[in-house]
Amino acid sequence: MTYTKLILTVDVISDWHIGSGEEGGAKADSLVLKDGQGLPYLPGRSLKGLLRDALQTAQDNQWFSSETLHRLLGSEGGELVSRGNLTVGSARLGEGERYFLSENKEAKKHLYRILYSTAIEHDTGVAKTTSLRSMEVAVPMTLHATLEIQNGTAEDIDAIKHAASLITHIGAKRHRGLGQSFVKVKEEALA
Repeated sequence: MTYTKLILTVDVISDWHIGSGEEGGAKADSLVLKDGQGLPYLPGRSLKGLLRDALQTAQDNQWFSSETLHRLLGSEGGELVSRGNLTVGSARLGEGERYFLSENKEAKKHLYRILYSTAIEHDTGVAKTTSLRSMEVAVPMTLHATLEIQNGTAEDIDAIKHAASLITHIGAKRHRGLGQSFVKVKEEALA
């Protein structure tokens, strides 16, 4: 059994929000998901979902064969259910940034800010009562994730590299301007 390791890079160029499901009290109605060091990250399951959508779109447009899609992601339903050969890790800040932030804990506060929004009455143009909402967002940054393909073919690697470019936004409210991203994939160089 062979494994091909790929590095996926997400250049997030706008504020973004992956929700933790927690409220921040008076600070914010919704907080960003953070790891054990208090740093934002994109969970592997969320990233795999984004890749799944991108790969499906690419396959629908005949960029590659349906066999490639099934080999990478598996199949669901019917009597035959198979697990795909693609494993997706969480996307995190680079090692250097994580080290800097662990040594300079005060700098972490610059990774986040609060966005406010309110609903406006259409007729009067006045804010609706109790409609003010606040959301913690992470600032633009570059995240890296490791992908592994078990027994990957050249077509599998090309499919992932090309489909990843279809991912243009990550996280919540991505259809409202948050999480604008550029995603690229490259093979990890052998040491």
